[in-house]
Amino acid sequence: MRYLLLAAMLVVGSPNVNPCNAAFAAAAACCKVCSKGKACGNSCIARNKTCHQPRGCACDG
Repeated sequence: MRYLLLAAMLVVGSPNVNPCNAAFAAAAACCKVCSKGKACGNSCIARNKTCHQPRGCACDG
């Protein structure tokens, strides 16, 4: 989460950011991007499952 916040701060603070670079910066902060399931901690799980892990570096995609 800390890396995602840092990437967002860098993107917002930069005056010449296009949407492609912003998406890349956000994706680079994630250790895993979950396209089929949903983020749960540092991994992905099925969308119909309940996550029991604390917030991690995985991102929904």
